[in-house]
Amino acid sequence: METKFPQKVSEEERKEVLGYLEERFGISASYFEKYDILRGVSNFWLFPKTTYLEILKNLQIQTVGLLFLRKVSKYLKPTSVFLQRFGYLAKKNIVSLSEEIILILKEKNKVEITLDLEPGYVILKNNHWILGCGLYLPGKLFSYLEPKVLKNL
Repeated sequence: METKFPQKVSEEERKEVLGYLEERFGISASYFEKYDILRGVSNFWLFPKTTYLEILKNLQIQTVGLLFLRKVSKYLKPTSVFLQRFGYLAKKNIVSLSEEIILILKEKNKVEITLDLEPGYVILKNNHWILGCGLYLPGKLFSYLEPKVLKNL
């Protein structure tokens, strides 16, 4: 029999996912106590805790809630939408972009830069807003910003 979406993650996987957010970005797991974490094949969604979730299991649903993490290879990549809504809670791995860097990222989607950060996914922001997700590798910063976000910068 085909398993229907959505499926709550196990407590172990919940701790793993929230542990990643805490370790990588300093976002405390306590902020997500009011949310269930649901899992698809390689995606994770936040869904407000409700008794109605059980009713949804009887429907043919493909997605529900806020897509907040994707499993990319063996890593968890936060979505830009998630970072735009919850990134203000982050305490680390935040990259403030100058106008010059933003222009380079708009043109090339990457910039050569050395940052005092561990390699991995980072939060990209300008002076006013959290823009979304980037990837920092030693000496390079890659943009995963949505085209509509870049267009408005």
